[in-house]
Amino acid sequence: MPALRRRSVLPRRPLFIGMMAALSGAGLLVGPAEASEGGGKSGSATLVPMDEIAVPIIDGAHMEGILRFTLVLRAHDPAAAARLGASIAKLRSVAMVAGMDFARLRASPFSAVDVTHLVRSLDKALKAADPGVSQALVVRVGAAAR
Repeated sequence: MPALRRRSVLPRRPLFIGMMAALSGAGLLVGPAEASEGGGKSGSATLVPMDEIAVPIIDGAHMEGILRFTLVLRAHDPAAAARLGASIAKLRSVAMVAGMDFARLRASPFSAVDVTHLVRSLDKALKAADPGVSQALVVRVGAAAR
C-alpha cells in the first residue's frame, strides 16, 4: 500500500504571497524593475525577493528530510537591486549550494533549524557572488522529515 503524503495544516504559498503583498503595499519591498526606475525611497535599502528554496537533508547515505527557506536580498542601492534582479538565477543557485552545505552539516528534520548559522553562511556566499548584496534576510525557514 503506498504511503500517504501528509499535507500541511497551514497553506504555505498563500501566506507567502500575502506577506509579500503586504510588504510591497507598505512600500517596504521594491521589485528590481521598480528599483531601476527609482521606485524606492532615496537613501533606503532596496529589497529583492527570491522564491522558496528546498534542499535535501542528507545523513550518511540516505535522505532524512527537506530544508526549505525563503530569502529576501537587501541591496545597497536601487542600481544594485536592478543588478540583483537581473542575476537572480545565479544568486538562487549560490543560495541553493550554501543551503545544501548547511543542510548536510548542520540541519536535522527532528530539531530546530539554527537560523543564525544559516543566515551567516548564506550571507557570506551571496556577498561573494555579488558585491551589491548588503544582507540576506531569511523570511521563512523550516525542516521536515521526508
